[in-house]
Amino acid sequence: MPRGLPRATLLESLRLAATLVPPGTPHVTRGRDPLRARALLATLETRYGGRPVLVRGLRGRVLLILSKRDAVRVLTEDDDAYAPTLDERPFGLPTDVLRPRFIEIAREEAAALTEGVVDHARLNACWQRVARRCVYGDGAADDEELTRLLEGVTRAGRWRARRRQEILSGRYDARIIDHLRRAEPGSLAGLIAETPESESRALMQAAFWMMGLGASAAGLTQTLALLAAHPAHRKAARKNPDHLRACLREGLRLWPPVPALARITTTETEWYGSPLPAGTTVLVPIAAHQRSPRLPYANTFAPEIWLDGTAADEWWARPGCGGVHLTLAVGTAFLAAVLGAARPKPVGRLISQHRPLPHAIDLSRLRVTMRPLRRDPPGG
Repeated sequence: MPRGLPRATLLESLRLAATLVPPGTPHVTRGRDPLRARALLATLETRYGGRPVLVRGLRGRVLLILSKRDAVRVLTEDDDAYAPTLDERPFGLPTDVLRPRFIEIAREEAAALTEGVVDHARLNACWQRVARRCVYGDGAADDEELTRLLEGVTRAGRWRARRRQEILSGRYDARIIDHLRRAEPGSLAGLIAETPESESRALMQAAFWMMGLGASAAGLTQTLALLAAHPAHRKAARKNPDHLRACLREGLRLWPPVPALARITTTETEWYGSPLPAGTTVLVPIAAHQRSPRLPYANTFAPEIWLDGTAADEWWARPGCGGVHLTLAVGTAFLAAVLGAARPKPVGRLISQHRPLPHAIDLSRLRVTMRPLRRDPPGG
């Protein structure tokens, strides 16, 4: 390994492993503390002058990116030297043609959330129906086992339970194949069927989209809770779709579902005069940058930054791939349908507009009470 780059000490590596939320895991993971991770990253940035640091990981050394300049270099879409890991890799499907249908699905399913107490479990179950219908069609709407298998595969991979992951993956793939064979029109499965691909690549595409759409449930729960606690933004969001989209993006900034981005070097690269071998994992802790104390709005709900150009100047707010745009459009339509029929009122004080927002959020404790909006009778 290169000698010119600073190397984290064993203690620093252990502390990072204990606090930093790795790619592919939820923002809140038992035993992980995002606030402590930010403090540790700030210490490393000061100690090593902002240069990337080689950290000892479970699968070899990882290059940890600390500065904005280096993060931009790694994440730029114009540089093929840094390839996304498999779970972040996009596929070139013309999904824009399906956007109207997906928005219609989101509005239909959101009708189930306009009364009573809505917690993350309830919203997630509703949103997973949206994801299944979008990816595989209406025939998959009630296939809750498909979602449970995906969650099991993800959990097993996170804990590196190889044997269990293989068993669950086999069951999951078999279920995907059945849905793909139906190739229901108006779904991603139907679109995949129109594209000449191998079965393995079709499986990867379907799994990628299902995972991406499904993971958005956390952001939707967070945004709904934020809107319940911020009446002014809620009123603006009901009137203006752009403001609602900004609220969703802000909910995702505050507690991102993917708190760290990983890239793999495809060729030997040079860092500060030292060579880095191909096949090295490069880790960008994006959540730490999105809530950096240098940002005046770091710990506040500030949808306006996505409307007035403030966020446009931040590298972590880059536009994203087509899948991101599609998910934002569908998620915004989902929330619009909920807010158009009912008013959310906060339950508890986990989120408040009168104090800084917490660095970590426990989704299981987030809940709102939905009160249906009064409608004037016809002719009244």
